[in-house]
Amino acid sequence: MSKLSHKAELAANILIIVVAALLTGVIVQKYFFSKSATVNQQARVQPAIGSHVNLLDESRSNQSKTLILALQTGCHFCNESAPFYKRLIETVKDKNVRLVAVFPTSIEESKAHLNELGLTNLEVKRSPLENIQVSGTPTLILTNEKGEIMDFWVGKLTPDKETEVINKLNS
Repeated sequence: MSKLSHKAELAANILIIVVAALLTGVIVQKYFFSKSATVNQQARVQPAIGSHVNLLDESRSNQSKTLILALQTGCHFCNESAPFYKRLIETVKDKNVRLVAVFPTSIEESKAHLNELGLTNLEVKRSPLENIQVSGTPTLILTNEKGEIMDFWVGKLTPDKETEVINKLNS
């Protein structure tokens, strides 16, 4: 009987090794060699420092800086960042800074969404996010008076990054 149990244990060990090898192969294939992973990495675009944002009209160029908030109505990180955006609105109230919220949806829908979040006094524009070099929301883009990108932040910001944004607006 001992010989039979030894063979069964050996077969089970071989089977475990084969399954583990197959699973490792699938994981390696999916995450390192799949075309979709390559396409997703190529599709990610970020604003380029020094490039020009065509979205902004030059008639408002009397402001020294513009902070663009690239948002989407269904983005939970955007919604969770609403308290920070309220602080931004208060911070720039008496400063020479323009705040512009950019949504891919209609201006009416975007304004309604901002009102639901308690965000007022924001200029709202409609644009495909790719047109402003954004592939993920929320993204904040800081431009100078010429519309050239000075800095940008992607995602829900940590308290340190929020402070960094406010300091850049105040400098």
